[in-house]
Amino acid sequence: MTKKEKTTPLVAVGWDGATWDLVHPWVEEGKLPHIASLMESGSYGLLQSKPIPVSPAAWTTIITGQNPGKHGVFDWFSRRPGQYSVEYVHTGKIRTRSLWEYVNQAGKRVGISNLPMIYPAVPVESFMLSGMAAPSPNAEGFAYPPGLLAELEEEVGPYQVIEEKVYKYGREAEYLRSLLDWSAYQEKTIHYLIENHPCDVYLLVFMQTDHAQHKLWRYLDESRPDYDANHDRQYRDSIFKVYQTIDEILGRLVRKFGEANYLVFSDHGAGPMYGVMHLNQWLHEEGLLYMKESPATLLKRGLAKTNIIMRIFDFVAKIGLGSVANLFPKPLRNKLVNSFFTFENINWKRTKAYARGSFGQIYINLKGREPQGIVEPGPGYEETCQDIIKKLKKLKHPDTGQPLITDIKHAQDVYDGPHQDKAADILFSIQNYRYQTSVKLGIEHDDLLGPSEYGDSGAHREEGMLVLSGPDIRQGQRITSAQLEDVLPTMLTLADIPIPSSLDGDPLEEVFDHQRRQRIRFLEKDEEGRPAEPEEEDSPDMSDEEVSALEDRLRDLGYLG
Repeated sequence: MTKKEKTTPLVAVGWDGATWDLVHPWVEEGKLPHIASLMESGSYGLLQSKPIPVSPAAWTTIITGQNPGKHGVFDWFSRRPGQYSVEYVHTGKIRTRSLWEYVNQAGKRVGISNLPMIYPAVPVESFMLSGMAAPSPNAEGFAYPPGLLAELEEEVGPYQVIEEKVYKYGREAEYLRSLLDWSAYQEKTIHYLIENHPCDVYLLVFMQTDHAQHKLWRYLDESRPDYDANHDRQYRDSIFKVYQTIDEILGRLVRKFGEANYLVFSDHGAGPMYGVMHLNQWLHEEGLLYMKESPATLLKRGLAKTNIIMRIFDFVAKIGLGSVANLFPKPLRNKLVNSFFTFENINWKRTKAYARGSFGQIYINLKGREPQGIVEPGPGYEETCQDIIKKLKKLKHPDTGQPLITDIKHAQDVYDGPHQDKAADILFSIQNYRYQTSVKLGIEHDDLLGPSEYGDSGAHREEGMLVLSGPDIRQGQRITSAQLEDVLPTMLTLADIPIPSSLDGDPLEEVFDHQRRQRIRFLEKDEEGRPAEPEEEDSPDMSDEEVSALEDRLRDLGYLG
C-alpha cells in the first residue's frame, strides 16, 4: 500500500435534506463558495432517495449499502411484533453491517457524528456520537468511548443534540438564531474530535438544513395562500443563512484537512408543503377502518371535534398560568393535547387497513401478521390492496380537481429482503409530496385535507444531492444515476476497503480516476465472513420522561402525532 493510500482521509459530510433546487441557484450567484469549489474540482449530481424519503430509512441505507427490506429500518418508528403499537428506531434495529464495522474490520479508524437514528452509540475504533434518536445527551450510551461526552463538555461546553428553541410563527428570529448556534457548537465539537481523535474515515451529519426547511420554507413561497408579505418577507433569507453557515463550516473543514477525498451529500431533498391528508379518516369513510362504538369512544370523538383540551391549554397560557400545565406528567399532556383518538380505539375485528407515518403509508390488517388481522393472505390480500389503490387513484384535490395521489407503489415492488414484511403494504405520495399524511389518527376531521401540522411548510423530496472531490475523483463528471445504496460502496472504495458482493449498491466508478478504478476490489460471498444476522436488540431503556422528550422532539419536527 502506498503512502498516499495510508494518509488520504475520507471526509463524508451529510447536509440532511439539502436540495439542488436551492443549492444550484445560490452556487451560480456565488453565495455558497465552498461547496461550489468542490463541485468545480470534482464531480456532482443527483442522489436518489427512497420512496419513503425519511431520514432514518435513508441514512440507514447510506451506511449499510442495502435497501430497507434488508436493513430493517423504514421510518422513525417500527411496529412491535404481535402488536399495533410502535417503538422508536435505534441502533439495535439495524439488521445488517454498517459503515463503521467495515472500516474497523479493515484496521482503520472511524468517526461518526450526529447520525439521526443512532442511539445508543456502539463500540468503535475511534468515536461515535448519537443523533436525535437519543432522548438527551445525558442518556446512558449517548457517546463512545464512554468518557467522550464528559471530555467534550469540559472542552466545548454542554452538548447540543438539537436546536434549543422550537419554531413558532412570530418567533422566527429566535428559531433561526438557535439553528445557527447549534451549528457553531457542532463545528467546535467536530474540530476538537478531529484534533484529538483522528480517524481515517469520517461521517459528519448536519441536520440544520433539514430542520430549517421544514419550518421556514413558507418564507420562500410568496404563492402560499397564507403568505403575509408584511411579516414573512423579512425572513425570506432564513434558509439561505443556514446553508451559508453550513457552507462556511465546510470550507473550514476543507482547510483543516487539506488533501482528502470529500463527499458532501444529502439523504433526500426538500420542497414546499401545503397541508396534510387525513388518511385514516379517509379509510374510515371508505369502510376500510372502523372505530369502536363504545360510549367512551363517542365521547372522545365529540371532545376531539371541539379541540377543547388544546383551547384550555392556550387559555391557561394566555392568562399567565402556563406553568399549571406542568403539574400534569408530560406523557399525559402529550396524549391530551395531541389527540384523544389512538389506535386502541380502532375496532380491529372489522378493520381491513390503517395508516401510520407521514409519507402515504397504508398497512393491511393481515391475518397471521397483525395480532387481530382479518384480511386473508394470498388472493384476499391482493384484492384488498388493489381495491385501495383503485380508490386512491380516483381522489381529486378538492380545490383544483387535479389527481391527488401520485406514484403509488406496492411494497413488494420497492423493497427486497427478509424484513420486507415490516414495511407499509401500499406507498404513495400526495401531489408529489406537496402534502403529507397526518401523523395523528385524525378520525375527528371532516375534510380530506387539512392545514400543516406543527408549523411545517416544507417537506421531503426523493432527489438529494451528491458532490465528490479529492485526489481520487475526476473533475467535471456529472452524476446521473446514483442511489443511496451506492454511497457505502463508494466510500469503501475511497477508503481502500474491499466491497462485499452482498451490498445492493455499486461504487460510482465513473467519478474515480483511472488509478482508483484499478484498485476496486469486490469480495465474493465466501470471502466476506459474514456472521449470522445479529439478534434484534430491545429498545434502550428509557424513563417515561426520556420517552416524552424524544416524542416532543419528533413531534416538533412533524414526524410524530
